[in-house]
Amino acid sequence: MLQKAILSPLLLIFSVSAAFAQVPPAAEVLRLKPQDGHPSSPVITALAIDPEGEFLAAAGDDHLIRIIDLATFSEQYVLRQHYGWVRTLDFRSDGRRLVSAGNDGQVVVWDRKNDWQIKQSMPDAPPMACVRFSPVGGILAAVGFDPQLFLLQPGTTRRPVLECGCNDLRTVAFSDDMRLVVAAGRSGDAHLFDPGTGQPAGHFELHDGRIRDLIFMPGSDLMVSVSEDRKVVVFDSLGGEVLHSIPVPGCKLFTVAALDSTRVAVGGADNLVRIVDISRGTILHSLPGHTGSIAVLKANGKYLFSGGFDATIRRWPLQAILQQPRTVQRPDETPSPKR
Repeated sequence: MLQKAILSPLLLIFSVSAAFAQVPPAAEVLRLKPQDGHPSSPVITALAIDPEGEFLAAAGDDHLIRIIDLATFSEQYVLRQHYGWVRTLDFRSDGRRLVSAGNDGQVVVWDRKNDWQIKQSMPDAPPMACVRFSPVGGILAAVGFDPQLFLLQPGTTRRPVLECGCNDLRTVAFSDDMRLVVAAGRSGDAHLFDPGTGQPAGHFELHDGRIRDLIFMPGSDLMVSVSEDRKVVVFDSLGGEVLHSIPVPGCKLFTVAALDSTRVAVGGADNLVRIVDISRGTILHSLPGHTGSIAVLKANGKYLFSGGFDATIRRWPLQAILQQPRTVQRPDETPSPKR
């Protein structure tokens, strides 16, 4: 009886502590207000974080762009120009310009320092899936539903065309050192180019399905891509080698964001945000909360933002995410899902 009396409190303390350690961090939730006669809040398909940390831009299926004040996490401005789904947003590295594009074939550049007036509008493009500013120089890379990567020069509508051989491109990214610009889409292949000369720099088969998003890790040659084949691929763009191919059972993946030098967040069709250690090729833990597919993830040094088909934007505290216990699921412990 004495032994039982001593052990029971210890077991209770251990159980409570273990349960507490597994509680995921809570997210602030923002549902955008319906505008212009739309009956409900928009599905979120695009987010961009102002490099100065003042604003978050958000857009979706109601054709509008909201500028959200990060201090209050509330809507401040509504930008109107598009007449189709807005699929992509990006801030220039100095924060002075915001670019948007989508199904209507417009590429619009907004002037943040002039009350978000339109600085430049480039019509008559194909429907666009992704537009990104270069880290320096203000070059725009744009891809959409045809086999071409466009490089748009500042202040002009000149569009050098780079052929990718894939007629459904979904994502594009520059390396931080401007050594590469990479486009990818339906074929599952990554198409690498020199952004200065436009010359091809390699072609690599990374996935068995459509690549939906890819990023370069900050200050690194490592590229991380996610695909409808339910895998996260870590690729050494300098060595031309796949370092890890990490299965995510049961989830077509749509988006990826870097959290620090070794961890990324990924999201997709099963409503969960997963934290992945790309140095070890392991899934660490998951963040529940969304009730629809996660279409976009973005992060800065303070927060991770997620947006999706449940018409919400969630703001997760980054420090709390990175301090979560590493409940590791190794890829070889789970069979690859059927496609």
